[in-house]
Amino acid sequence: MGITDWLLKPLGWLFARHPDWRDAFGRLLLWIGHPYYWGLAVVFALVGGWNLLGHPFDNQLAHDSFDLLMRQRPIAYPADPDVIVLDIDEASLAAMRSQYGRWPWPREILGQVASKMEAGGARAIIFDILFSDEDVANPASEAGFDKYVLSSGKSFFPAVRLNPANDGASQVTVSMLKFAQPEAGLPASLVNGLRTVALIPPYFKSIYDGARVGTNNIYPDTDNVVRWYDSYETVGGYRIPSLPYRVAQILGWPLPARAHNLINWPKGTTPYRTLGFARALDAARGNDAAFFAQLSGKVVVIGSTAPDLNDFKATPMDSRYAGINVLAAVVDNIKNNRFLRPLSPGWIWGLELLMLAASAELFTRTNQALTVAKYFFIVPAVLLAISLLSVSISDLLVDLSVPAAVVLGYFTFAKLFDTNVRGFISGTGPFAANAQESSAQLQVACLPASVTRPQVLELLAQRGARVKLWEPESVGLGKRWAAQGWVLWRWYSRSSATPETSLAITWLDVPTTEAQDPAFSLATAIAEAATGATREKS
Repeated sequence: MGITDWLLKPLGWLFARHPDWRDAFGRLLLWIGHPYYWGLAVVFALVGGWNLLGHPFDNQLAHDSFDLLMRQRPIAYPADPDVIVLDIDEASLAAMRSQYGRWPWPREILGQVASKMEAGGARAIIFDILFSDEDVANPASEAGFDKYVLSSGKSFFPAVRLNPANDGASQVTVSMLKFAQPEAGLPASLVNGLRTVALIPPYFKSIYDGARVGTNNIYPDTDNVVRWYDSYETVGGYRIPSLPYRVAQILGWPLPARAHNLINWPKGTTPYRTLGFARALDAARGNDAAFFAQLSGKVVVIGSTAPDLNDFKATPMDSRYAGINVLAAVVDNIKNNRFLRPLSPGWIWGLELLMLAASAELFTRTNQALTVAKYFFIVPAVLLAISLLSVSISDLLVDLSVPAAVVLGYFTFAKLFDTNVRGFISGTGPFAANAQESSAQLQVACLPASVTRPQVLELLAQRGARVKLWEPESVGLGKRWAAQGWVLWRWYSRSSATPETSLAITWLDVPTTEAQDPAFSLATAIAEAATGATREKS
């Protein structure tokens, strides 16, 4: 049973309790007629446009559609082989626990491995570790790490952007941030270097002075799934870069034109080549040049996938996606200019309008609208295929989930109206005869094909009329009846006589005795009687 059948059930229940409402409602439907379909199209066009341009509704449909596209793409771009993850994983924590205890380890260890990677030719080393506080228990280690930072020209470090609502309470001004610059081309009157910003910078002065710093905040959508990344933020006329954006600035990669970017996720939950930190430390202490040679020209991201450190995010690819892999994916997107570009809402709305207009034209111009509606599931399938193709072969996101939902909604209400109109005309569904009516005399009449459909519908719409139109195609008898004219039928009794009309109608009584074969349906009786009436007429 389809959704339309479910929606018709309450109508049948209502007419069973108020039979006098049935014909009045049917005549109202005939009076409304085809303008209903265009009016309905306008309503859905406004709803779709309001949603796309104003976003007043829950965007979960678009969120879920995007997640599905990311997971089901037949062709997902491969992770950049030049982006490597150096993982402080569970195995590394276990291997180094006896010597250094629980995390965090002394920072000099990180410096030892990073310096060897730089010596081996690594292009950039990006720490997904916030050095915001002094390790007072290991001053010598702190000095060793500081020495590494001072000698490094390829390491990058994160800062944390705090809630902008706290900017007024901060003592850090944007002009103090050596990694932030005034926006190019912005009038001097709009640049305010004294504007304060709530931000946790790295603790080490060497990191701060090196200016290879950027924010590393990840902001999920309302459903707590990460889909977007802010490449930079403008505060007081200064552009505060994210960590990947800062890497791109210094390494000369193409910079994203927009601040807010949709992440193009590589295939899989662990898409990047990953090396364990414990193995890298052993190689550093053993002067294993071959190990570090494999990192020559690579961008190495250092972070953790260890469950104990709980750095996991919900993403379209997995509900527990390691934060280090999120950072690696963003670095990959910026490096290779792979951020997704959603198709403009204006184009999406234009497609909605085109599809709604075609749907309205279908219902107003053809009697086959219900037949087409049965196969309308093909349209969403085609739209989904277009969306999958767009994110498989390009960086353009053509997400047609909203147009598909809008047009499906239109078809549901249009089909409901069309079904009710046809039901009233033919006396089926909620408009079928009740027990009292069907106990009367069944009569059939044939009108010549020269009588127009509006004339027939005018007859059916008369107040008090019991006349119904038999359309043989709906019961599978083909189009051969079309040339023979109109076939009318009614349940006739003196108390329910049909009003007089300008059409000359000769009614033929059809026997409907209780002794009849149960398979002798009403449609069969009408068909046989109509055949006889046609022969008599000829």
